[in-house]
Amino acid sequence: MPFGHRKAEVRKVMKMLKSIIAGVIVMSIAAVDLTACVPNRKEQEAQAVQMLNEKYHEEFEVEKYLGQESMSDYYEVLAFSTEHPDILFEAKAAVDGSFITDEYVASRVCRAAEEQIERNLGGLTGYLQVKVQAVSKSIDSVQADMSMQDFMSIKTKNRFAVYLIYYPAEKNIAQAYQALANTFAGLECMSGNLKLYITNEKVLKQVQAYLTETAKVDYEFDEVLEHTEPVTLPFENGVIQVSETQFREMAGDYL
Repeated sequence: MPFGHRKAEVRKVMKMLKSIIAGVIVMSIAAVDLTACVPNRKEQEAQAVQMLNEKYHEEFEVEKYLGQESMSDYYEVLAFSTEHPDILFEAKAAVDGSFITDEYVASRVCRAAEEQIERNLGGLTGYLQVKVQAVSKSIDSVQADMSMQDFMSIKTKNRFAVYLIYYPAEKNIAQAYQALANTFAGLECMSGNLKLYITNEKVLKQVQAYLTETAKVDYEFDEVLEHTEPVTLPFENGVIQVSETQFREMAGDYL
């Protein structure tokens, strides 16, 4: 290659390298600037706690930081009130601190319903885990100790998923149906679906461990119970919509 042509090629390559280096520098500066503008995780957790404290006049803590999606202007946390540390709930807060939405009231209401259902099912022999989950969890109220009746007077069309994980001590399907028919005594304002999982001690303990670490049922719950087929019982205004004969057909192999 003639010397002049070789020199021109070298200049061309050097020009390309300079362009690449300049681009990398610009991108690095932009990344640093962007990082500087985004609050870190600890700052966001502290911000969420402060907003919850001011909203409900209670003391809250963050159990787990759930993250901030790329390019979004909000982040999510799993939190609890120090007065009720066993009730976890999710909250979503704006990065700029302009708003926070959360499921605290619904979580408190559902926990009270779980306790009522456990009392109502005292006639079941064996061991039971109850989980109540509202389909719609947001509510325009800061009255965290409201009753289910008050909750439903605001969320009039709301429905519920009720999960009963049951490890029976003995098989007695007639007794089981009679007990289940009393599930929603005192909770007649509730409607939805009751899912009955009849299982063994090992799976029951796995479910209990899972529910201590999460605010709501999700795909991991299904994974724990993947080998347990639920018996689904619709209920309207607290009344199970399945007859004893139908229940025997559905659950006769298990109870």
